[in-house]
Amino acid sequence: MNGDQDRFEDEESRPNEEFARMLEQFESTRASGTPSVGSKVRGRIVQIGETTCFVDFGGRSEGAMELDAFRDADGNVTLQIGDVLDLFVVDDKDEILLAPSLRAEPSAALSQMQDARRAGMPVTGRVTGMNAGGLEVDVAGLRGFCPASQIEAAYCADPSVFVGRTLEFLVTELADGGKRFVVSRKALLRREEEEKRRRLLAELKPGQEMDGTVARIEAFGAFVDLGGVDGLVHVSEISHARIDHPQDVLHAGQQVRVKVLDLKEAVGGRTKISLSIKAAEPDPWHEVSDTFTPGRVVSGTVARLTDFGAFVTLSPGIDGLVHVSEIALRPVAHPREALQVGVQVGVKILSVEPDRRRISLSIRDVLAAEAGEGAGGTGDAGAASTGEAKVPTAGDVVDAWVAGIKPYGLFVDLPGYGHRARALVPAEETGERRGTDLTKRYRIGDQLRVEIVDVNAEGKVRASMTRAAERSAEEQFQAYKLSTEPKRAPETAMGEALRRAMEDAEKKKGA
Repeated sequence: MNGDQDRFEDEESRPNEEFARMLEQFESTRASGTPSVGSKVRGRIVQIGETTCFVDFGGRSEGAMELDAFRDADGNVTLQIGDVLDLFVVDDKDEILLAPSLRAEPSAALSQMQDARRAGMPVTGRVTGMNAGGLEVDVAGLRGFCPASQIEAAYCADPSVFVGRTLEFLVTELADGGKRFVVSRKALLRREEEEKRRRLLAELKPGQEMDGTVARIEAFGAFVDLGGVDGLVHVSEISHARIDHPQDVLHAGQQVRVKVLDLKEAVGGRTKISLSIKAAEPDPWHEVSDTFTPGRVVSGTVARLTDFGAFVTLSPGIDGLVHVSEIALRPVAHPREALQVGVQVGVKILSVEPDRRRISLSIRDVLAAEAGEGAGGTGDAGAASTGEAKVPTAGDVVDAWVAGIKPYGLFVDLPGYGHRARALVPAEETGERRGTDLTKRYRIGDQLRVEIVDVNAEGKVRASMTRAAERSAEEQFQAYKLSTEPKRAPETAMGEALRRAMEDAEKKKGA
């Protein structure tokens, strides 16, 4: 009998245990899907009514939120379906009530303030006045105080402008059993800024374009506020055109479009953001071939000088190179001998390489054309006086200017045959001893006298200084010899008659 009774009691208790287990499972599931009062959630507006809207925050049910805090001065709701908000749970009894901050009820203000402090939930209060230390704040009948240092995220110059306004604060201290409290608006603003910064950093990706505001300017670049986080635009990334200082083209508060180049974690765990303004603008090199074609003569400004040439700005972001050999009609050792930064020059486009972002230019061609046109010739500087282009011929002795110095000889320009005519004077034809360092004996631009020795089938010219010197010496010797011969006195009529008679006598004798 006892065995049957025990078995009966076991069977009777088994459903109760099962029910308890199911109830516990349900409660735990409900708890995991329902945030408690003070919890912060992120939700999306899914429905908007007259006084309330519903928010999907990922729970088992949607949360309700009053619209009073989201109306403009005319009473119009400023929210739209799909907007994402960060909110707090202010009640979880009958339904989940959400709000951007806690609006305490007078009957439960004390406990709500305690909950708000514990959960870090903002409270809404009205500034009723000010004293020497800060602002007096009323929250549902409870007296609060906000120190002057806690009013703004930065320094607050005039706290009186907040009197009469309704603001949100974080509760930092409770006193007298919670009847008096200290609040901070600064802590709330800083927290919101940090949350906004984290969200922005999570969304940022290299290649992304966005608008920003110039926050401050340094010599090396400009810091741009992207809406809670700053990025650096290096001076080289500000403009396609070359600039000396960011302040030449930017100012604090200016709105700019930027492109994210890179994101790197810096010291202290902060993220270093590299930005570019010029990358967000059209690249002028994409259409350079349509604007600047080989053979065209255009005007530009000398931007900078180097040992090997001069960079000339043709348009914003487009610089071309004039090699040192293309700067003047006569060879120069350095561009500074003929050019200055900032001067306007005419240049001829020799070649365009958009893929390599290179344009080769010549000032020399423009000068040669101008010299030829001025003399009524063909545009060849060497033939400007005659209007005809001369051709180098072996045996010619002409003036030359050193254009290049190599261990094996000198390259010399021959302007008498055109502004691009050039010859090589081998080292052995310079008249220098074997092994002489030509760079120590000559410099670019030196004027020489050379004799054309040979012109090959490809038009390459070889010249000699020694032959020109020998010919010059021979000519000088002949001139000297001629000048030292005794001069005969002029013949008289009698003398001429006597000379002829003698010549006739000689002829007869020979016959």
